Amino acid sequence: MILCTAALALGKAILVPLALATLFAFLLAPASSWLERRGLGRAPAVIALCAAIGVSLGGVGWLAAREVSALASEAPRYRENLRDKFAALRGPIGSMDRAAEAVSELEAELDRASPGEPAERPPPKVEVVERSPVLDRLAGIVAPVADLIASVAVVAVLSLFMLWQREDLRDRLIGLVGGRDLTLTTSALDDAAGRISRFLGTQALLCGAHGVMVGTGLWLIGIPGALLWGATSGLLRFVPYFGPWLAAILPIATAAGALDGWTPALAALALFVVLELVSNNLLEPWLYGSSVGLSPFAVILSAVYWSWLWGVPGLLLATPLSACLVVLGRRVRGLEFIATLLSDEPALQPGIRLYQRLLAQDVDEAAEIVRAVAKADPDAVLDQAVLPALARLALDCERDLLDESRAEQVRGAFDELFSEIHEAQADAQLVTASPRVVLVPALDAADEQACRWLAAELAARGFESVRASRDALVSERAEQAVAAQAEMVCISALTPAGETRARQLVKRLRRTGKAPELVLCAWAAAPRDASGAASDEGALRVSRASELFAALAREGNAV
Repeated sequence: MILCTAALALGKAILVPLALATLFAFLLAPASSWLERRGLGRAPAVIALCAAIGVSLGGVGWLAAREVSALASEAPRYRENLRDKFAALRGPIGSMDRAAEAVSELEAELDRASPGEPAERPPPKVEVVERSPVLDRLAGIVAPVADLIASVAVVAVLSLFMLWQREDLRDRLIGLVGGRDLTLTTSALDDAAGRISRFLGTQALLCGAHGVMVGTGLWLIGIPGALLWGATSGLLRFVPYFGPWLAAILPIATAAGALDGWTPALAALALFVVLELVSNNLLEPWLYGSSVGLSPFAVILSAVYWSWLWGVPGLLLATPLSACLVVLGRRVRGLEFIATLLSDEPALQPGIRLYQRLLAQDVDEAAEIVRAVAKADPDAVLDQAVLPALARLALDCERDLLDESRAEQVRGAFDELFSEIHEAQADAQLVTASPRVVLVPALDAADEQACRWLAAELAARGFESVRASRDALVSERAEQAVAAQAEMVCISALTPAGETRARQLVKRLRRTGKAPELVLCAWAAAPRDASGAASDEGALRVSRASELFAALAREGNAV
């Protein structure tokens, strides 16, 4: 990481124009392709697009220059107006100023009276410095402007040739880094290009709309330079989080200096606040659709890192570059930590998070996890959260990773969670529906808790169920299942050891000759291992609660 940062810093002069050119090429590629589909060749389409952008930027720059000239001519008046306004504000807080002055005078008196301090200080040393020649001053002004113009020209030329030769550049990149794994490289390039193009296009549309709304709102308020401030707001909105508020400073200050009273400045502030609320809560979720793949923390972290490394260009490049890193983390082995740190996908699956919270005895947050899964998909609570967490508990107990007292605490937390989630239906008596189900725990207390959750979910779906005792022997559990005269017996096994015990129970039930439909719920099996076909013992084998519910529905329809 340190070596990469050093290389990026040392190569700034070359890498920044190249990265900016790539960014603009991604932004302009859809428009170029659209022109090509309308009958223009590659070269005429690129030239026409660049000419249109140049004319548009030139027009906006000319109008902005006029606005800047007008504001500069009125700057002395604005300064005087601001001075008068702040002088008027000094009245209510004048007593505080006077108190501060009194404290300062007291400190000065104490310094003069302190012992050991020389009575007279030596006079300050005066140095005569010759004023720099006019040509040096002119060079100091012209050199930065010339560097900026040269950088813009380099970026423009690189962008033009990237648009012109984009297929050739893509093929060369694939040949350079992905010749041995063409599928992975093509998939990664398509993923990165799609995310970046979608993000840049949507961001350009959103920033343009933001600039138009800011300019129109400031013009209606009557603030001078509304066109300039609208264009500045649209450009700075490319900078995540900080850009819109940086753009708001100057128009608010202009409103305070150019217009009477504080009402226009407050109206301008309210305009920016309302636009940000509308953009963040309405326009962005609607326009972005699928995300670029970064978490909010990653967006801020990338903005800080790339701006520290490359300055203002780094702010513009932060989100696209970080999105490319996330794509690499998802596709390249060994870089998974990048996707874990930066992507917007959860770092832990709901079942792992639920088990971790129950280990910490945090039932409230555990309940929030279950409710969040239920809100996204009510049928996925068992498969995505509860059963994986119970399976981890059973495996940890089986491997002696939890002592009995700690395991009992976690089971108690599971019981509290169950009571909180199923509080409304804990004592509900539902009408018997066909088929009647017997839930049998295969091995331990975790299997018994899985049966308890299954019973609640079955009751919610209209199936009456009974639970066999975990403390009974295998033969006794088989007798209980047969005595219940149920149409279906579901045996819950959370671990491989529990699955072995479940097979023994299936064999014992088959020997009775009175066994109903048998379902072996092997929750520890991977989805690909659960084909739904009958196992060697003659029981339907499922690994997900959704498969069990589907089997119950089929059985009910058959009856």
